[in-house]
Amino acid sequence: MSEGAPKSLPIVTTSGRSPDLRALVSDGVENRPGVYRFTGPRGEVLYVGKSVRLRSRLLAWLRPTGTGRGESKRAELTRLAWGIEWEYVPNEFEALLRELRLIRGFRPRFNVRHRKERPFAWIRLSGGRAPRLVATRSPAAGARGLLGPFPAGRDLPEVLRDLAFATGVRDCPDTTPMHFSDQLDLLGAGIQVEPACIRGDLGSCPAPCAGRCSAETYRKGVDEAIAFLEGRTEAPLERLLARMTEASAAREFERAAHWRDRTEGIRSLRARVRAFEEDRGRLNFAYRPSEPGGVEGRWGYLIVRGQVRTRFPWPDGPDPEVSAAITRSPAAPASSLSLGEREELFLVARWFRQNPGELEKTEPLGALAPPTTLPRALE
Repeated sequence: MSEGAPKSLPIVTTSGRSPDLRALVSDGVENRPGVYRFTGPRGEVLYVGKSVRLRSRLLAWLRPTGTGRGESKRAELTRLAWGIEWEYVPNEFEALLRELRLIRGFRPRFNVRHRKERPFAWIRLSGGRAPRLVATRSPAAGARGLLGPFPAGRDLPEVLRDLAFATGVRDCPDTTPMHFSDQLDLLGAGIQVEPACIRGDLGSCPAPCAGRCSAETYRKGVDEAIAFLEGRTEAPLERLLARMTEASAAREFERAAHWRDRTEGIRSLRARVRAFEEDRGRLNFAYRPSEPGGVEGRWGYLIVRGQVRTRFPWPDGPDPEVSAAITRSPAAPASSLSLGEREELFLVARWFRQNPGELEKTEPLGALAPPTTLPRALE
């Protein structure tokens, strides 16, 4: 599905000041699903919106302004608008997709949602024999232990430190010299190396900088941290929960709350890290959304790894061989997806989470077959 308007669903444009717009919308717009754009005197796009009842929504925008919440924005927009463009789409699902793509393309000044780039992050392993967990916005190709993307919050560095604490992974700078216990003989007999930070003395880090663990022992902590983020172990959570229970039993409730917050922090981080790949894994089907009034949809959408690959007339297509060809094509690594593709996947995933009944309108993709020509994408 491309960013342009569907050729089969032409854009209708009206021009003039606000009173003229209201009359033209009242006479010319139908109450069907669609997207709309308010434009300025030079044709610039001021605002993009969508609705399942397009005429009612546009008339609501153009009614006399009041003093309630959001009225100042509406008043300013209708004061500046010289034209309206709209296009009909078959259903609410496509209206959501179309709105996202138009906002990402035009970045209208009155749109806040979808216009700003959502901060995404990955977690990777740093280099060296004692790697640490690092958050990054721009992962390099082939980065070690790359997990993500996921929406990045301001608490990410702190939560990563909590995970490092729970798994015995260092969080000191990469420039810190490492002296594993199986390397101390290289430094000379009797040489004592002090930990580079207090974590080594407190026991929350195995202190590879001071020769208090072997390279193999340290690596086990790194492997456990990755296994936790991938959902393969609960051990870090169990350790923090044990500390919380111990503090609560001793009636040290402030300390118990501290461990509770750390537990919730790393649990939430794992959920965010896993969500993207889990959505890519489960969102693989042909989807036939209903049209207004509960009418059976005339269009289907081929969704592969969370991305809408094409729209097709139902029940004519897509051809099972075509579905198989798309399904068997190699999955692009998450780090190679564009920002728009990542945003769209989150939008599709949110649609099915908020409307679980829509999953009943899906059908599994066909069996694998030799590649063939793909169907014409929605233009």
